[in-house]
Amino acid sequence: MITKRRFIVLLLGIFIILPSCTNLKKKDSPFSLKRRKVEEYFVSSGVVRYFLPEIPYWANFSSVAGCRRKKSIKYLDLKMVRGSLSLEYEEAIQLQLMLNTMIFDLKKEQHIAHIPFKEEERLFFKASDRIQAGIRDFRAPTFKRIHLIWVDPFLEKTQTLKNLMARKSVGLGHPVFVSLCLTRRSFEDWMKKHGFQNRNIRLLSYEMLSPYNLDGELDTKYHIFVDEIFGKNKQIYLYTPKGRSEPHVLEGSFKIIKY
Repeated sequence: MITKRRFIVLLLGIFIILPSCTNLKKKDSPFSLKRRKVEEYFVSSGVVRYFLPEIPYWANFSSVAGCRRKKSIKYLDLKMVRGSLSLEYEEAIQLQLMLNTMIFDLKKEQHIAHIPFKEEERLFFKASDRIQAGIRDFRAPTFKRIHLIWVDPFLEKTQTLKNLMARKSVGLGHPVFVSLCLTRRSFEDWMKKHGFQNRNIRLLSYEMLSPYNLDGELDTKYHIFVDEIFGKNKQIYLYTPKGRSEPHVLEGSFKIIKY
């Protein structure tokens, strides 16, 4: 039986302990409304939601270009990215290009085949900051006239391309080499190998493909929306070889020239 004295001591103990527990809860509670860094919100929600599942090697090919791609890339969920970060199509597709280039460079630097997801998150935020600051890996030419030259049919037979580049008519516009097979870094290596690297030719590589349309909806084909990337006020010509179907992933207002 508890005596009156013990009862008083017990009550005093409870009143001393309760404030301490309350203060501890307020300090450590993960639901407190204190201001947090933006990065904490992204990590808590999961940057993985911005990435589409990686395409397996056996399915990573282009039927129109007739190639099996040697490198796999990370495709972004453009609907999620554009909605969360308030990006236009051009900004979102440039983000996809820049992120993949950063991932490739880090793998090469560290001599590894895969990087931790934490590093992918870091690179995603870094690329996002750069895109929103106006930085681009693919810089659209400021020329009024642009010549898109599809190079995939001649990756192993470059003399045809060299003959084309020697034409006076081709020199009237700024050349942009287009590949549905090569990543940006692979494209750059190919340019050096075949003597194209110092000729002010822009490179549109396959990291700029996306299965999302301009409305941000998942489609049944890949797209590269030319007008959004180069600007709607440009005169754009697409050079494709005779006897080959043009790459229908390229969409926009341009004229096709067979050579």
